[in-house]
Amino acid sequence: MLSVVGIGPGSLDLLTERARTRISSADVIMGNERYIELIKEIIPTNAELIIGKMGTEVERAKKAVELGNRKNVVIVSGGDAGIYGMAGLTLEVSGDSDIGVEVVPGITAASAAAALLGAPLSNDFAVVSLSDLLVPWIEIEKRLEGLATMGIAVTIYNPKSKARTTQLERAHEIFMRFRDGETIVGIVKNAERVGYYSEITTLSDLPDFYHQIDMSTTIIIGCSGTKNIGGRMVTRRGYERKYDYDLGDIDSHERGDSVAAGARVWEQSKAIVADIVSKYPLSEHERRVAGRVVFANADPSFMDLIVFKHNPIEKGIQCIQDGQTIITDIEMVKAGISKRYKENVKCFVNNPKTREMAVKENLTRTAAGFRIAKELIRNNIVVVGNAPSTCLELSALLEEGIKPALIIATPVGFVNAAESKEDMLSTGIPCIVIRGPRGGTPSAVAITNAIIELSFVEEQ
Repeated sequence: MLSVVGIGPGSLDLLTERARTRISSADVIMGNERYIELIKEIIPTNAELIIGKMGTEVERAKKAVELGNRKNVVIVSGGDAGIYGMAGLTLEVSGDSDIGVEVVPGITAASAAAALLGAPLSNDFAVVSLSDLLVPWIEIEKRLEGLATMGIAVTIYNPKSKARTTQLERAHEIFMRFRDGETIVGIVKNAERVGYYSEITTLSDLPDFYHQIDMSTTIIIGCSGTKNIGGRMVTRRGYERKYDYDLGDIDSHERGDSVAAGARVWEQSKAIVADIVSKYPLSEHERRVAGRVVFANADPSFMDLIVFKHNPIEKGIQCIQDGQTIITDIEMVKAGISKRYKENVKCFVNNPKTREMAVKENLTRTAAGFRIAKELIRNNIVVVGNAPSTCLELSALLEEGIKPALIIATPVGFVNAAESKEDMLSTGIPCIVIRGPRGGTPSAVAITNAIIELSFVEEQ
């Protein structure tokens, strides 16, 4: 038996049950070194490993077909085995042989990246690879030109490698010819793996991120229907043209019924969250903020992760009422903060000085952005919603005597995220933290907006 198994983006909890079953019962497991490393924790101790490198895919497929006649063989392929994976090649090699070849699907990079960005692929979309190792570049260019003229989102795989540095630049030139420079673009590196990074930017600003893009990066170029909504990249499906939530084209009677239905759902959701939050020994303000986090993530477990230290909400309310500045680590967090306070929100990640400093001092751009803004950070609010490296930089600034009035820290990731947030809790500065590797932009935005709302309520 021969199974070609898609292992998803890399996180084991996104591996399908069927994929896990095939791997656990395999006599032989074959795959690229990078993919074998991702599943090493679940590889049976008695399984034979055959590890290949890039460029040996044909030999690997032939060997798998040969062994599959007498053993349970699994070829692992990143993402979905049938999408730029080993399934097609394996079926070609097996030809008309009697060997049974099973293709086990997995979560492809487009799906994983889209989920991390929001919902950029909720309408028609296409996927294209910029790798010209197997497909002539002239053919890829024709595909890019065709896709750029279509009103759909486009996902780009394999945008750049050490040897291929001009293909992404050329793709960008093509899309700039046919699409508005303000088109929303999402960048996700190492989706659901260690070293995860994401950013939402625009088509015209995409070149600013070239230095961070590699073969493990997925780029999603939106279309005219793609918006930045609450810090999330969302491609509208068309509901806004029909239903009332955005005053679409329906008659007043239908709109009234729909509004009432929407209000009922909203009230029911609030009641569910209120019941969840009521079980925790928190102040009224803390319950309000924690409830917003639970609501934003649709996940009650965040109640066990959120920490309030040194009366942070009261401090935050005072800061907002005094008109103090909020400094965010990424533009996505800034975009999600309430329009009522938008003019007081700053982000330096795309500042030209930030880019220069990041390259010169070997920093992430989010860390460099905080270093550039260090004097502004003093006695103001800092919100870290994405990058653990920003919390590490903030720790360094604290040692220099640069102290913010309030820290909101919810960065995500398996490297430095949990540790850096614990450091924030030990500073003595008022702070709100989501403990562990979880958190992200929705949590940071929810906390910040809840405090802004409370500050306006108290003013009245």
